[in-house]
Amino acid sequence: MRDSEKNRSIGRVLSLILMLFMLAGMTSVLAACKDDKSEEVPVGPQDQGKPVIGLAMDTLVLDRWMRDRDVFVSEANELGAEVIVQNATSDAKEQQSQIRYLIDRKVDVLVIISIDADQLVDEVELAQSKGIKVIAYDRLINQANVDLYVSFDNVEVGRLMARKMFEAVPAGRFALMKGSREDNNVSLLVSGIMDVQQDYPDTEIVLEDYAENWSADDAYIKARRWLDDGHLIDGIFCCNDALAGAALRALAMHKLAGSVPVTGQDADLDACQRIVEGSQLMTVFKPIESLAQIAAKAAVDLAEGKEAPANDTFNDGKHIVPYYRIMPVMVTSENMADIILENGFHAKKDVYRNIPQSEWP
Repeated sequence: MRDSEKNRSIGRVLSLILMLFMLAGMTSVLAACKDDKSEEVPVGPQDQGKPVIGLAMDTLVLDRWMRDRDVFVSEANELGAEVIVQNATSDAKEQQSQIRYLIDRKVDVLVIISIDADQLVDEVELAQSKGIKVIAYDRLINQANVDLYVSFDNVEVGRLMARKMFEAVPAGRFALMKGSREDNNVSLLVSGIMDVQQDYPDTEIVLEDYAENWSADDAYIKARRWLDDGHLIDGIFCCNDALAGAALRALAMHKLAGSVPVTGQDADLDACQRIVEGSQLMTVFKPIESLAQIAAKAAVDLAEGKEAPANDTFNDGKHIVPYYRIMPVMVTSENMADIILENGFHAKKDVYRNIPQSEWP
């Protein structure tokens, strides 16, 4: 009888262990099925009473945006804040939904990298009606009256591109590969190019198009079409380095890469490599660490009831909003070491990977 009871006891233990393994397996499956568009687990300290910041991102496809996220979260954590990150994967409607989710989470401050500059007025108004401060990060949200706009001087970005391009080619026919039509920064950048072009009457922009959602694939298709159709182009303005890479691929198909100047911005590693190798004319360095750190500090300040740390103002189409303006810097093969390497943005061995070491600065 005792042996029978002992066997039953062992059986119950084994059944319990089996159930635990099954539950663990179900948990793993559920975790694997979770939508990877968002990072719903708060990053950073979760003590009660700490500021909670919602970071609504456009995408994490480009290295640049991963760097923004990492620096922002690190700085916010250092300041004692908790950050909830959402990634909309360049889907404007998804971003609206994610922002409303963050509002429901009762964050203290929303920091938004907008996908569509014209589609978030209602979300900003809803957030502010609930006492949530809103920061437009890098991209303005039109007519939304945000509490702070933190960005680079995007008109100056266009000016820097144009100065270098027209210095290299003071007369000729040019193409303009713009970014997303919904991104307010694109119109600002283009206005900077046009501002400088006024001083070069022998230049003409004969072709222009948008790269939908900043898609490099879309840019390649459109640039390839320009060239396949026989258009003669003396230079291509590209609104970021990913688009510049796409334009250079199209030029390479016509054996023109390196002979037709191409501009970009963001100082992506592959762009810096192309610049020192001679295929890309220039890029624009925007100190991402400064942008992310300033935005994180501003978010914590606003959460604590302090004023937004603006150094300028900006017209959002309806309101004059506080603006923290950061100046960009032109990068060429001549100042690559001084700007990119000295700032630790990329390592020398990575930038000059395809250059003989005897020619490194």
